[in-house]
Amino acid sequence: MYLSRLLLNDHDRRVYQDLNNAHKLHQRIMQGFPDEETATPRQDWHILYRQEPDSLTILVQSAIAPDWERLPEGYLASAAVKSFELSPAVLKPGTLYQFRLHANPSKRDSKTRKIIGLYKQEDQLNWLQKRSEGWGFHCLAVDPIPVANTYGKKANQSGKISIHGVLFQGTLQVIDPDKFISALTTGIGRGKSYGCGLLSIAKI
Repeated sequence: MYLSRLLLNDHDRRVYQDLNNAHKLHQRIMQGFPDEETATPRQDWHILYRQEPDSLTILVQSAIAPDWERLPEGYLASAAVKSFELSPAVLKPGTLYQFRLHANPSKRDSKTRKIIGLYKQEDQLNWLQKRSEGWGFHCLAVDPIPVANTYGKKANQSGKISIHGVLFQGTLQVIDPDKFISALTTGIGRGKSYGCGLLSIAKI
């Protein structure tokens, strides 16, 4: 796996155009990866990203090595890439980590079958707690921090992108290494194409 830390150039107007349109930012991130014939490159290469709070820093995680020189000249102020391994031998049951997750807590309405966001803090916490076992961990402490909604629009389409996001920060404990590695690799929840789902951890 690879983790990139991108610092966007605050003097480049294209940066702000992308940050104001979730679809454009998604397209820009994908420019850093090969032009190969695959219908679902983000899923196939496990590409996840997150804009860090109140900054022009974007973290990008991927299963293949990126090439950020493919982005327009002057778009990035800096780019750092490191490789890492996800191993059950390291992510042992009982291990504690600090974590950060920008997620889209949501559910399918039982009547309309539409996906609806969860806006109450209690519902957001329940969403994470109830599903965490399936992702191989247990939350010991969580602080849900409200963040601005994500908006965007695809070219030549009338529908708009609107994602309600929450920044979860806290402490977790690994209970199932295989499920935990899957969650780290493939992401958590919906909205992964638009900056949600990347679970970042730091050992305590």
